[in-house]
Amino acid sequence: MGESLNTQQKKAVELIGSPLLIFAGAGSGKTRVLTEKIAHLIEKVGMPPEHILSVTFTNKAASEMKQRVQRLITHDVSRMTIGTFHSVCAGLLRKHIHLIGYDNNFTIYDQSDSKQLVKSVINGLNLDPKTFQANKYQYLISSLKNKMIPPDDVLLNTDSYIDEVLRDIYLDYNKKLKENNATDFDDLLLLPLEIFKKNPSLLKHYQDKFQYVLVDEYQDTNKPQFEFIYSVSRNNNEITVVGDDDQSIYGWRGADISNILNFSKSFKNSQTIKLEQNYRSTKIILDAAYHVVSKNKNRADKKLWTDNLQGDRIDLYEFDNETDESKGVIRNILSAARNEKLNDMVILYRTNTQSRVIEDQLRRESIPYHIVGGIKFYDRKEIKDILAYLKYILNPSDTIAFTRVVNFPPRGIGKTTVDKIFRYTNDQQISLSEGLNRIDEIQLGDKQKKQLKKFNALIRTLQQYIDKPTLDIVERLIDDINLKDHYKSKDNPEDLERLANVDELVLSISDFCDRNEENNLALFIEEVSLLTDIDRWNVNDQKLTLMTLHSSKGLEFNRVYILGLEEGLLPLMHNNDDDDIEEERRLFYVGITRGIKRVIMSYANSRRRYGSSSMFNLRSSFLDDIPESTFNFHGKKRSVFSSKTSILQEKSNEGEFAVNDIVEHKLYGQGRIIFIKGIGDNSKISIKFRGNETKKFIKKYANLKKIT
Repeated sequence: MGESLNTQQKKAVELIGSPLLIFAGAGSGKTRVLTEKIAHLIEKVGMPPEHILSVTFTNKAASEMKQRVQRLITHDVSRMTIGTFHSVCAGLLRKHIHLIGYDNNFTIYDQSDSKQLVKSVINGLNLDPKTFQANKYQYLISSLKNKMIPPDDVLLNTDSYIDEVLRDIYLDYNKKLKENNATDFDDLLLLPLEIFKKNPSLLKHYQDKFQYVLVDEYQDTNKPQFEFIYSVSRNNNEITVVGDDDQSIYGWRGADISNILNFSKSFKNSQTIKLEQNYRSTKIILDAAYHVVSKNKNRADKKLWTDNLQGDRIDLYEFDNETDESKGVIRNILSAARNEKLNDMVILYRTNTQSRVIEDQLRRESIPYHIVGGIKFYDRKEIKDILAYLKYILNPSDTIAFTRVVNFPPRGIGKTTVDKIFRYTNDQQISLSEGLNRIDEIQLGDKQKKQLKKFNALIRTLQQYIDKPTLDIVERLIDDINLKDHYKSKDNPEDLERLANVDELVLSISDFCDRNEENNLALFIEEVSLLTDIDRWNVNDQKLTLMTLHSSKGLEFNRVYILGLEEGLLPLMHNNDDDDIEEERRLFYVGITRGIKRVIMSYANSRRRYGSSSMFNLRSSFLDDIPESTFNFHGKKRSVFSSKTSILQEKSNEGEFAVNDIVEHKLYGQGRIIFIKGIGDNSKISIKFRGNETKKFIKKYANLKKIT
């Protein structure tokens, strides 16, 4: 234990007695430092494992960390609390949520469940669903929760009617969640804070329990996560956080980079250690990455270095369009695959929409691939149907689960019947389960009443098995609803595929039962609710991996392809906000530093986006931050869009402009002239800027600069 740690790593492992911030650059061994520190606390300091809380950002990382710690020491670490923020908080809520008026068998709503609830709230408020879209309001509510802004504090910062409606939707949404005995993902972080506030003695219990707190990926914490960590650690002041502000890429979902940059202000008498030696990448990859991220103003001063080889230059490819790009990149992959394994390669892109044209080409070439961030296994309809049954068996207040399963397989219970049931329960101010027990009092047809009674009897029977192993419940459920007959009866290939997925679910439940002594239904539903696509991804599968740059954080590959390096795509910008640009730059930095041996980049001079016709692209300004000597350039010509290569010069707008000239406007940036009407100072010039935005100017007022 502790052998072969470098000086800074050893210092980080052994330092206790004051809050510690470890700035751990990409590939600097932060996971090793965390596991060694936990082992040090248990073996050398003598801290019982049950007094340690370690928080990671994926379930996969938590599981791997626990295994690595166990290999380092002789003590049993099974009682140590290690998991994601959401799983740790869900476990806490499972024990204590009754203190704030919920039942302990609450349901965790995923994004689609939350959207359904928002939709029902919008309908209940008699709002036009086309004007007040569920997607938009779900996002707004989540953003407010991430900032810990309750409904009554929603600021009237735009149109007052819209904000008033947002407040009403937000209020009703929270009310419905509680009536359904359900939480959304954001509530998993907020409700423990509410419990602590109302029960100081319980907070004291957890402060005593968690005598040492460790947090991974600290740069990606949001306000509720910070408050949770601060609450449980503030008495002991024994906390180590590990992170890298240069890899803070989740601002759009509430992550607050100031948490890591202001650590010393929040935790008094803290110390800071920098891990700057990189063990992953070549010198040339690190040099390129540093030249990109060092342009950010809002960052801590540090620079990665390595004893690794200089390595190959970065290949930069220019293509005419996205189809040529996908063909060219896949030709490169096929060539590399003669000597390298497919699972050592990854294609990274900024948005999921970019994957379609790549997938088309991969299928033509019969190259096996896997998409991280595609349709998740547990998001498939047939899987969600069974999970909804399990959720409803566990929590009969869950109206979203009830609505999904009451007519699956079909029982002749349509939307009109369901609406009548909900109207009745609302009018009588009774729970859904009580309403179903009084079905004869509701104005329904005899057939519907008969089917609802049979459905109710089915659920009551299955509820008797709640304390049995999850596998027993699921197998009985599948039999009782004749699910296999339902899928086999139509002789439809898609239905047979769905049935195969159901079999896969049963296998995963069997695996869950083998892994967990306490394999009850509530624990299984909780685990599934918190799974991410990364958790199911198997790095050993002999397939090419495709994923967004966001999904790639924490991973590494011998050969990394980054596609779509164009203005408006990477950086993906909706405005000229400096914070947005800096986060996009950090995202590019994350992509580059996934590379161990080779990084290949590409851009297209035109690309179809969002169903539009092909639009002219400027190559990404981020490429201009990297020295030209770093690249092997593959294209017809040196890009006319770079502002840093020797062949480019800015000139004043002397002389006449012509169609296809590249010009710069002070407000809109660079664009291409697509039409000129008239001559001289009063001529009208149409320019297409990034985002396919076209603007018209009168020449003498536009103050355009020609880029040559």
